[in-house]
Amino acid sequence: MTYFQLSNSTKPVLTWSIVVAMLFLFSSCKNNKYEDVLAAKQYEYQPLAIGNYTIFDVDSTHYNFINPSTQQTDTFHFQQMEKITDTMYDNEGRLNYRFELFRRADASATWRLWKVWYGLTTSTSFERQEDDLRFTKLIFPPSTDVHWNGNKYVPATDSNVFKLYLNWDYHYTAIGTPVTIGTNSFTECVFISQVDEENLIDKKLSKEIYAKNVGLVYKEFLVINKQDVVSPWSNPYKANGDHVIMNVNSYGH
Repeated sequence: MTYFQLSNSTKPVLTWSIVVAMLFLFSSCKNNKYEDVLAAKQYEYQPLAIGNYTIFDVDSTHYNFINPSTQQTDTFHFQQMEKITDTMYDNEGRLNYRFELFRRADASATWRLWKVWYGLTTSTSFERQEDDLRFTKLIFPPSTDVHWNGNKYVPATDSNVFKLYLNWDYHYTAIGTPVTIGTNSFTECVFISQVDEENLIDKKLSKEIYAKNVGLVYKEFLVINKQDVVSPWSNPYKANGDHVIMNVNSYGH
């Protein structure tokens, strides 16, 4: 019978090889756990990378009542593109992504820069700075049990112009749901209701849909006040306000 015996020079080499293998295995386990945590958070519902863009078809209706009996109703259709073009750090040392918003009348027209907004992902949320107002759009991980005040950073009071943002109740109404918008099909989406309030003279509705690996693909915003309680919300009379619907047209990087 032959026995294999390590020489003195071989033992340390083998021992060091075992240590390296164990370190690699430990590192691999740590990376896998980190990736598992990221997957569980589901940050993919708002991917942030320079070059990402989304083009929306926008339908906008503006209501303006002029006493004593003139109801103006103006409708607009145009395209809007949101494109991530750069990054910057804010005064809290957080990495922000620059969203440039462009508009054009239709697909044959030239894009024109309209506004610049910023967005960032924290460990638990996606925040967006829109016209100097900061909104918490998403909470991670998504759950239908979660409700949050997405307007908590908006300086809204009963007596200022931001009053309409008071007492909104953000929550997920669906998670991982397939959606088809126009010619675009998405296998996993989250639906967020931000506000849904109505009485005889006031109606507020705001909701968004985010698709995994794309981001925002649908938005509806409606704020209308009408003094004629008989008229329907679809065709209000003695009304002031706006109704905007955004549907994704295309997206890419």
